[in-house]
This record gives sequence, C-alpha cells and structure tokens, in this order.
Amino acid sequence: MRILEQRAKIIQWIREFFYQHDFLETDTPSFVLSPGMEPHIRPIEVHALLGKKVFLPTSPEFAMKKIMAGGYSKIFQICKAYRLEPLSTTHNPEFTMLEWYRTNSGYEQIMDDVEALFLFITKKLNQTPRIWQRLSVNGCFLKFLGKPLTELFKIEEMARFCIEKKFTGSEILEDVAQKKVGLWDDLFFLCMMNGIEPELEKSKQPAILFNYPESQAALSNIVTDGQGYRWGKRFEVYAGGFELGNAFDELTDATIQRARFEKDMALRKKIYGDAFPPNPIDESFLSALSKIPPSGGIAMGIDRLVMYFTGATDIKEVLWDQSHW
Repeated sequence: MRILEQRAKIIQWIREFFYQHDFLETDTPSFVLSPGMEPHIRPIEVHALLGKKVFLPTSPEFAMKKIMAGGYSKIFQICKAYRLEPLSTTHNPEFTMLEWYRTNSGYEQIMDDVEALFLFITKKLNQTPRIWQRLSVNGCFLKFLGKPLTELFKIEEMARFCIEKKFTGSEILEDVAQKKVGLWDDLFFLCMMNGIEPELEKSKQPAILFNYPESQAALSNIVTDGQGYRWGKRFEVYAGGFELGNAFDELTDATIQRARFEKDMALRKKIYGDAFPPNPIDESFLSALSKIPPSGGIAMGIDRLVMYFTGATDIKEVLWDQSHW
C-alpha cells in the first residue's frame, strides 16, 4: 500500500477509534479572532472579515473548549491548522491536527488514550506493538544528562551546564553571557534538542514526557511534588524521533489563564517587538473556562503520526500535493 493510501486508512482508523469510545466529532471555524497566545508560534493573518482582523487557527483548542463549556464531555476533531514557520522535514505551514478532550478526567486518562490509539492503529497495520515509556521531565534530565532538572533552575547553572555538555546553540549561550535576552526556557530547549530527544530516538520506544517546568505550563494546571517543586501538568508524545503531541491537564481558572496570556504576550513583545505583535485575548474563551469541569486534552499532528507509522522521513511524503499525483 502506498503512503498516501496508508494515510487515508490511518485517518479512517482514528475516527473509528474515537467513535468506538463514544467521542463526538466536532467542527470548528476556520477564521478566528484570536489564533492562540503562545509567544513563539506565528499565526497566519488573513484579510479583514466583516470589519475585523481574522486569523487562520493554529489549533482548534479554544473553540473546542467552548464546546465543552456547553456541556459536551468527550469530543474530538480532525482539521487543518496553520502556523507561519519555516519548512522542514517535519514542518509545513498547513498541517492536519487531531485534538481530543475529556471532561471529568485528567492528563493521566489522555496518556491512556494515546497508548490505546497507537495500539489500535498498530494492530490495523499488522505491526508489532511497542512498549511505551512514561518519564517525568526531571527524570529525563537525570537519566539522559546525568543531572536532575531541579539542580538547573538558575539560568547561570543551566548556561554553565550547556557549555560543559558542548550543546549546539552558541548564540543563545552568548546572549546569556552578555545578559541580553537569555531566557532560561531557551536553554531548557537546548538540552531537550541536544541531549534528550536524540536519546529518545535511539531507544526506539515511543515515550510520554510529563510534568514540564512551571514556566511552560501554558494552559495546564500546576502540581507541587514532594520536594516543593512546581510543575506544569502537561505531557508531550515522542515517537519516531520527533514530537507528535502536546497534552494538558486543563486549567479552568480564568484569572490565572489571563495572567499567563498577558505574560506570554509581554514576552513576545520583548523578544520580537513590532515584527510579531501580540494577539488579541479571546474573552469568550476565558468566560467559558469556569463552565468546564476538570478535563484533559491533547493536540497531535496527524502528518507526523502518519510518518511514524509508515516510516516516511520527510513530511512531504505524507501530504496530498501535486508531487504525488
């Protein structure tokens, strides 16, 4: 079976999986007033519509959470999403997104869903099931880099550690040394890119990495561990050498969420200035949060999912464009 035929089958099986588990398929708008509040993800702006500036969605997340606020408990969606980022073997400005949410659940249930979905597709393809790893981010640093993340929470310690490890990304380390932007999160991602993600790829096992630093909590709740360290209750899915999905134990406190949005947009302004202006806050989304019970949810790239199951090495191999006709 050719790759694009496998892609069609995999999407069919994804729907079959969620229908079998009593999820409702949703359909949300392709034009949005607020495309998301991540400081580094660039949306694609379209011409004004009915007198308002609109964007293509970077994710259907805000719209789907409003649906949950309306009383729907188990929902999923397969749709196009758009992000203005450079082309690469794993990135395309237009891509296909799978998202699902469960009310009265947490991120642990979403972890179970991920493993069950992968097993479902694996069996359909007559492939050998793989054993999943579940690793805390703090544990990953200890296992793969020899030092727990909790010993690297000061930016000077993290910068020194990256230099000792000879991680690539010297321009960021130079910024730290010269006390310019020097964000701790930048150094964290250097460690992930240079030291942890390659080890995950070598293991050949799919992995769930959970509990990220509090500064990266985004739209997730916070958990405090036994030593008093605070972590964002979110996880990322790694398989086939790249990140496939990002999940949250969903934050439903509008006051805290507004403060995070404002902080992220201030960070964007500091880093990018007028070249990447802040997005407007979706007030209807914040209003909906208080109506959502405890929930878990995840966004997963279907194109990368297809790459994983078919062995494709370039995202272009799994996209329906003229080169495949």
